[in-house]
Amino acid sequence: MAKPTIVQVARLAGVSNSTVSRCLNQPENVDKKTLARVRKVIEEIGYRPNVLAQNFRRGQSDIVLVVVHNVGASIFSDILDGIRSVLGSRFSVILMESRAEAQGHAKFIDLLVAKQVVGVILLCASPTFDRRLIGGIDHQPRLPVVIGLEPVSADLADLPSVHIDNHRAAYDATTYLIDIGHREIGFVSGEKGSLITADRERGFADAMAQAGCADPCARILHGDLSIQGGMAAAHRLLTRAERPSALFCANDDIALGVMSVAAQLGIAVPEDLSVMGFDDTVYAATANPPLSTVAQPTREVGERTAKQLLHALDHPEDGEHLTQILPHRLIIRKSTARPRQS
Repeated sequence: MAKPTIVQVARLAGVSNSTVSRCLNQPENVDKKTLARVRKVIEEIGYRPNVLAQNFRRGQSDIVLVVVHNVGASIFSDILDGIRSVLGSRFSVILMESRAEAQGHAKFIDLLVAKQVVGVILLCASPTFDRRLIGGIDHQPRLPVVIGLEPVSADLADLPSVHIDNHRAAYDATTYLIDIGHREIGFVSGEKGSLITADRERGFADAMAQAGCADPCARILHGDLSIQGGMAAAHRLLTRAERPSALFCANDDIALGVMSVAAQLGIAVPEDLSVMGFDDTVYAATANPPLSTVAQPTREVGERTAKQLLHALDHPEDGEHLTQILPHRLIIRKSTARPRQS
């Protein structure tokens, strides 16, 4: 059944569409009898106004835009819970995929940018978002923007951010694998050009170089930050005559894909192959075997980015832009062990 429309409300109440609109948006400017009649019809037919559309028409907003690389990525669930716990009483949160813009969502961006959001939180693994979200438009003040998850690049250095030390986290994870006896270690990384990928690659390469590896960058394989990306990488790496004894993966989704292919190929984890993930998503502890990984304080990332955005909204005159580095932890489970030859 079709949803009731404002046209139906107007017809049943015996008023114009504009009168219904005033009843919804400016009830103080409507005769009390007319207002009562319109409200009665609205209740009877179950009409629900499109709040987002109303905001667009009024040029006002209580909307915060959160930009993610892939809305299906499991890491974002806890972060979004943290954001909503802080913003929920004052703002609505709208999600947008940064990768979706290239697929034809630029018009949606145009609507949001034209003063239809009050602020933006960027959680992009690769910052392909429309740069109009950051710069001022038509001489309007630029939107408050906070970055979460990844370090700030040179061109975004004046923006507040919340993230872990990704270089150190990758270094620590790689060093752990080295310390338990692995030398033939590969790193299944994300897409080239991503800041977060570059930091984790440097951490891996520095740890391997310190352990005496001559060309650690040759051990890095780029792919998609997904289970499918992990499966593709595993087919390439695990079918070689000299396969690695351990794989460090740029996120847990990649690691899950790697373990799936290892099982298909009869390669036992961790007896024949140790697998280390990154993020400690909800699926890591329930994997078979449970996944060793690097834990990010994801809910805290969400809470702190939201609080920084609130500060920017409530104190626009405050020019201080804070970078917060949160701690990471190694979570050691059953997907990693000493290599057989040790």
